[in-house]
Amino acid sequence: MSLSLRAGICMVILFAMWILSIVNFVLESFFTEPVEQLTRIVNKDEILIEFPLAFRRAWKTDIIYPPGSVDVSGGRVYLKPGKYIVSYEGKYYWVSEDFVIVDYAHLSEILSYPIMGGIQFILTDGVYVASERDIDIFAGAVEGILADRRVLALVSYFDFENNVLLLRRGIRVKVLDWESLETNKELLLQLENASDRSEYIFLSDGKLLRAR
Repeated sequence: MSLSLRAGICMVILFAMWILSIVNFVLESFFTEPVEQLTRIVNKDEILIEFPLAFRRAWKTDIIYPPGSVDVSGGRVYLKPGKYIVSYEGKYYWVSEDFVIVDYAHLSEILSYPIMGGIQFILTDGVYVASERDIDIFAGAVEGILADRRVLALVSYFDFENNVLLLRRGIRVKVLDWESLETNKELLLQLENASDRSEYIFLSDGKLLRAR
C-alpha cells in the first residue's frame, strides 16, 4: 500500500469521526431535555427529595447525585448529615463529621448555633473537604465543648486558624490547647456573668488567665 493511499485512508477516517461528532452534538442539542429527578435519601428518617435536573436522552438517562452522597444500592443514596456550621469565603455551610461540605446553612441556624471559621477547603472528587491538619483534634474538642448545653449557650465562634474562641458576650479567649480546654470547659462558665469584654488566655495546663 502506497504512502499516499495510507494518507488518504487516514484522512477519510478523521473526516468520518468529525462528522460523527457533529451528529452527536446535534442529537444532544435537540433530543436532550432536563427532567425532574427524584432521589431517595436515607438518613435517620427516610425522605424523598427533589434534586437537580437529570439529563434524559431517548436511549439513556444521566442521574446526578448530590455531592458527598454515598450509594447504598437499591436506588438509594445516603446523604451525610451536617454536624457543624463553618464560615468559608464569606458564606456559611453545614459540614459532615469528616468535614465535607454538604449543605448551605440558613440564617436562623447561623444565629442560634456556634460557627467554625479559619478552615480551608479543597475540591476533591466533586466535594469540598477540609484541607487543614489536626482538624480531627480540633473537631473532637469542639464536639466535647458543645456537649455541655450551658457552654453551648455561651459560645458563638471557634477560630481554627488563630486558635481563638469567642463568647456571645464579646469575650475573646486565646486557646493554646483545644484538647485541654475540652477537659476544663467548665472554666468558660466563669465568664458567663462577666461584666466586661476582656481578653483571656487558656493555657495548656488548664488555667484561664485574663490578658487585659
